[in-house]
Amino acid sequence: MRTRLSLQNLNTFAVAAETLSFQRAAQALHVSPSAVSHQIRSLESQLEYPLFERGDKSIRLTPRGNELYLDIRGAFKQIHEASRKALRGPEDSALALSVAPVFATRWLLPRLKEFRQQHPDITLSVIASSAMADFQHDPFDAAIRMGDGAWSDNVSTRLFDRRIVAACRPELIKRHGGPFPLEQLIRQPLIHNSLMPSLWDEWLNSAGFAPPDTLPGIQVQGISQVMEVIGGDDAIGLVDLSFIQQDLDAGRLSLANDHVLSDGQGFFLTYPQSMQDRNSLRLFEQWLLTQIAQR
Repeated sequence: MRTRLSLQNLNTFAVAAETLSFQRAAQALHVSPSAVSHQIRSLESQLEYPLFERGDKSIRLTPRGNELYLDIRGAFKQIHEASRKALRGPEDSALALSVAPVFATRWLLPRLKEFRQQHPDITLSVIASSAMADFQHDPFDAAIRMGDGAWSDNVSTRLFDRRIVAACRPELIKRHGGPFPLEQLIRQPLIHNSLMPSLWDEWLNSAGFAPPDTLPGIQVQGISQVMEVIGGDDAIGLVDLSFIQQDLDAGRLSLANDHVLSDGQGFFLTYPQSMQDRNSLRLFEQWLLTQIAQR
């Protein structure tokens, strides 16, 4: 007679099946990859059939492994959500946010003083991170991310559209005698964001201009670094208009060309459906939308 399956081993399997990586499962569970591997092999030994096909650098579910995952994932999701709710309590006033770094530094953090004044009883934690929040395993209640808002099992509220513009220091525009036509702009030093390697091509194509095979310039990592280089070098970078509007109004930056790329992507507040009744989140969302309406 088979013994009862370990809930711990089943949970480890569910996380590994979701991520298709023992390494990422280990990070989510705060254990070592060898511990994940051991627990899954123990489960396979009890079941007497393999759950994963193991390659040199990847894993994938076997048909029976996939069947088991589909059977248990809903149950473990409910357990995790119930555990988080029990730990917080229904009237908990703490709110933990994972926020895209550029949104945090260029938009949210400068405005948080007003939120604290309006809601002094809410303890707000803001963690700047580019990684997609995994609400089942990460200690976040909500996240602000750029994308199309189509994240399964989450509620997503569009904050504002992505509007990509080419910006530079005003001195560069003055020396040139005005904004750059596209055929001249592409010959200037351009700032390339390695996290968005195709962005210049997308921006130029959306303006009806075929980009050349190579574009001159500087490569950095992330929008925050793009912003730093724009402010201190004679180079042109692509940034979201919402994050530089105050710099444009104050004369610290200028538009190198008047074209705007708007592709349906945007910044969203997103959170699990189980968080919809949280008063602290509801108040933060209302404040956020009010701030955006006033910008």
